[in-house]
Amino acid sequence: MPTGEHETPIALAKLDPGLLARVLARVFGVKVPDHLSAGPHSTDVRVVVPRTYHADCVIVLRDPAGAPVMAILFEVQRSLKRGKRWRLKLYTAQLEAELQVNVVLLVYCPDAALAASYRTMFEADGMSLKLEPYIFTPGDVPLPADIELAQSDPAMAVLAALCHGNDPEADTMFPALAEAIRLAGPERATLYYDVVLAGLPESVRVRWRDFMAITADYPFLSEELRTLVATSVAEGRARGEAEGRAQGMAQGMAQGMAQGEAQAVLTVLGARGIPVPDAVRERVVACTDLAQLGTWLRRAATATSATEVVSDQ
Repeated sequence: MPTGEHETPIALAKLDPGLLARVLARVFGVKVPDHLSAGPHSTDVRVVVPRTYHADCVIVLRDPAGAPVMAILFEVQRSLKRGKRWRLKLYTAQLEAELQVNVVLLVYCPDAALAASYRTMFEADGMSLKLEPYIFTPGDVPLPADIELAQSDPAMAVLAALCHGNDPEADTMFPALAEAIRLAGPERATLYYDVVLAGLPESVRVRWRDFMAITADYPFLSEELRTLVATSVAEGRARGEAEGRAQGMAQGMAQGMAQGEAQAVLTVLGARGIPVPDAVRERVVACTDLAQLGTWLRRAATATSATEVVSDQ
């Protein structure tokens, strides 16, 4: 799971490599070359001397034949680093020499004053090799409050959420962001959810998690809860296998799977801070129907009470 406000935009760019090309087109009006695909490229830059420099993210746009037509070097800068000017020039020049295509340097600065400092830094190139980066801030990416816009580009909605996590009106983006994540598909939706969870400030993260669990009714689990669920299921199955050696392996495996699913239901409820009455706990533990337990496990991710999880309705 990506951690910190620096890593999440980079993780998002790797999840949807075409995102950076869309940022260039929409924010800066750059005419991006026609291309069939976009994909990550090695971020290690090797030079003649025995030293390797590491860029944040490199995306290569390729034509139908697989040949590169442009590359985007993406950097997230959260503080002013004077020496970064020279390294970014090295990254860009080396990548152009390697791929023999134009390389665009795209930089995200969460602070407008910091962005201005970086722009000034590159304006002072003088007679040196000139590099003109595209530098954007949260103000260049609209708050994702429009559900239809979020639906049209889920990755852009997630990026906007990362940009505006510190805004006073951050909560207004939750409905559109939730819908965007839902439309990303089951596998990618969970990854997007984790990116948002890791990239938001703590106070907003708590409200976002509550919104998704209570209001949005979407069964997305954080990495922490998924780990707890997987551990609980594995432990239950292990116990069942051990007991099955004396009772017959097939019966033991079935019992272990049921025990694991039941423990996972209780683990999710406990991790979300939802009290579990004794009657509900006994019903969950006694259940041997894997389909029923699976239904309860999905409900446990969003339910507001333990009784709601085992409701027959």
